[in-house]
Amino acid sequence: MNKKIIIVANTSWYLFNFRLNLILRLQGLGYEVVAVAPPDNYSDRFAAYGIKFTALPMDNKGTNPLKDSLLIFRFVQLFLQVKPSCILSYTPKCNIYGALAAGFLGKPIINNVSGLGTAFIRENLVTRIVKWLYIVSLRKSAKVFFQNKDDLMLFIDRGLVKAELTDLLPGSGVDVHRFTPAASSIPRTTFVFLFVARMLKDKGVIELVTAMRVLKNRYPHIECQLLGFLDAKNPSAVSSEEMQAWVNEGVVNYLGISDSVVDFFAASGLRGFAFLSRGYAAFAVRGGECR
Repeated sequence: MNKKIIIVANTSWYLFNFRLNLILRLQGLGYEVVAVAPPDNYSDRFAAYGIKFTALPMDNKGTNPLKDSLLIFRFVQLFLQVKPSCILSYTPKCNIYGALAAGFLGKPIINNVSGLGTAFIRENLVTRIVKWLYIVSLRKSAKVFFQNKDDLMLFIDRGLVKAELTDLLPGSGVDVHRFTPAASSIPRTTFVFLFVARMLKDKGVIELVTAMRVLKNRYPHIECQLLGFLDAKNPSAVSSEEMQAWVNEGVVNYLGISDSVVDFFAASGLRGFAFLSRGYAAFAVRGGECR
């Protein structure tokens, strides 16, 4: 029996940070797992866990149909070379073009729709094209998992996927050995709002900054900390210049990026509150109340 699985996403960073435990679990069950993503600073980290990594060039945020059609051929070549028994796919482009290639070759693919992406935020030509691509690509999937009931119903109601192919997952899962309640945290005299996410306007960063301006006028002692990537390859990314302007204004404190968000949760102190984007686990820090 072929026990080889491909797991694919649009960045190595995503696979390493959010799907490593899944890969290790599959390995523990006797499967050979091949991690597939565009190369980045996290690609070499899989080797330490005995995980084979294969680089797959991909224009993550591009909308050029010619480039995207080439991605289908790259997936076909990859699947023919690796000969997996199953493909696990994450992120929109991998879900769409990976499913098209898998359907062409008759390979079972399991898609995971953990979010809709920017194409569904504003209705335009790109949105219509993406919807059509989902209809064509997902019809031959073995299973399509969703992590949000609203997203699931949207896909079904708009005819993007057959209801019988879908199922709802209660999230990505949390490593409870790594993310545990803090026995103690660093006492602070200020009340801290910690926002952990990629710095994208579509995630509500602008609304948060606007709200903090109002709050800091009433409660000058509060602090808003932002932790996450700047200048992401995304049309709604917050630029370094925008972030620096907010810092200079005194409305936020930008903490940069980190592979250990746990430390920042604990450092927010006894009087802290965390806003968490998708992919980050909740971590108890014994929050206080803002007075």
